[in-house]
Amino acid sequence: MIEILNYPLTQIPAGPFTMGTLPTGLRKTDPEEPQRSVTLDVYAIGTYHVTNAQYAQFVEDTDYPTPLFWGDERFNGAACPVVGISWHDAENFLEWLRAIAGKAYRLPTEAEWEKAARSTDGREYPWGNDWTLGKANTSEARLKRLTPIGSYPEGVSPYGCHDMAGNAYSWCSDWFHAQTYQYSPNENPQGAVEGRRKVIRGGSWVARGEFAARCANRAAYEPLRAVHNVSFRIAIDL
Repeated sequence: MIEILNYPLTQIPAGPFTMGTLPTGLRKTDPEEPQRSVTLDVYAIGTYHVTNAQYAQFVEDTDYPTPLFWGDERFNGAACPVVGISWHDAENFLEWLRAIAGKAYRLPTEAEWEKAARSTDGREYPWGNDWTLGKANTSEARLKRLTPIGSYPEGVSPYGCHDMAGNAYSWCSDWFHAQTYQYSPNENPQGAVEGRRKVIRGGSWVARGEFAARCANRAAYEPLRAVHNVSFRIAIDL
């Protein structure tokens, strides 16, 4: 069960929040525009990324292949986010978890991820509007590795979610389209029905945090890709 995995979830209240970015004139922010009010039902999202120790229970129980970089000391700490897993690997983990827990655990939508990161005031980063060194594990920190979950308590989001900026990106359920915000509904958006890449959110240890770790920043990878800076969180409807 989820209790065996020792995976805390944070409840995010129903209601509207500000999603996206005001026009900047920069092409790199086009996929985040227009900024708009989005309303979500109540849900819960992982307070932290899924860790190597938690993912190892899935590997041991199912004889599933170990992630890439499993033996690399920069990434294999038990309390570090599991990386080297594809979007499909995350989905297979969740299928296993649903079976043993009897609950409809899933990946968060990117709207759910963004609300959990920035709350309702449209802030740029989980901690506020100004980039601050020392509040996230990004390239500016020069660590060149993952850190254990919860290592940056000063960078926690308003709802209490850790590492929403830096350390590892999080897979989301949505397909990525650059023009999504131009046609997406303003209530419980689920993203496009098909696509080539899946949304990742939050920046990472290897990305420049001042831009990539902004709450509104959108990035994407093909769902078959498994890289050293993308992990995932669990979500569930309430």
